[in-house]
Amino acid sequence: MPFLCTPRVLNSTDGRVSVQITDLFPNKSQHSAVMTPNFQGPAYLHAHGRKLTETVALDGDFATTTDLSGLAVYFLTTLIDSDGGGVALTAVMANAIANAVIERMESGLSLTKADMNTIIVAKTGGANNNMDLGTASVLEVLQIVSGYKTFSVPTGQDVENGGAQVALDANVQAGFFSTPYDASKLFSKFDSSFFVSARSGQLKIAQLRTDAKGNPTPLVVCYADDGSLIQ
Repeated sequence: MPFLCTPRVLNSTDGRVSVQITDLFPNKSQHSAVMTPNFQGPAYLHAHGRKLTETVALDGDFATTTDLSGLAVYFLTTLIDSDGGGVALTAVMANAIANAVIERMESGLSLTKADMNTIIVAKTGGANNNMDLGTASVLEVLQIVSGYKTFSVPTGQDVENGGAQVALDANVQAGFFSTPYDASKLFSKFDSSFFVSARSGQLKIAQLRTDAKGNPTPLVVCYADDGSLIQ
């Protein structure tokens, strides 16, 4: 499904609403008693109430030092060394990659596989310049960065063991994902009117918002499953 990120919308848990979209069908102004008897009101875009990443740290045995959630620990446990050298990502690198991905989202930029692999190379470099998405995926990154899913790893999760990178079992990795408590408040009506609005209506205006200096400051960012922008 598509994903709608809200980098500058007020936290939905504080009872306030920052963005109202009125061009999604069927709004009251588009109501027909015959065709659409149960019209919807305006769509209110809420933000999730969680950090997208927590700063990760590893102990001397390359295991997580506390329970962790978010993008950094996701990258830490799923990125692999594509040349087969078995070099694990460091905590510093994982934090830098996560922050760079979030900065791209907050600037309204695409998050394709190529985009993220460019970030990974830039934030690792040297002996780690062959790190790539590995068992990570664009779709899973989008789920986390949009707030639709959380990724949480318990204390003591090994990243490297005996000098070799620890490969995360697919079932274990899937078990680290969960649906957040506030998921029902997030936008989920990805029908045809959503795509019209994102490409030519109010959602597009919200995505292309800039500050007085022309810097991108989008209220929302709409992504397709491949990380390309819907606008």
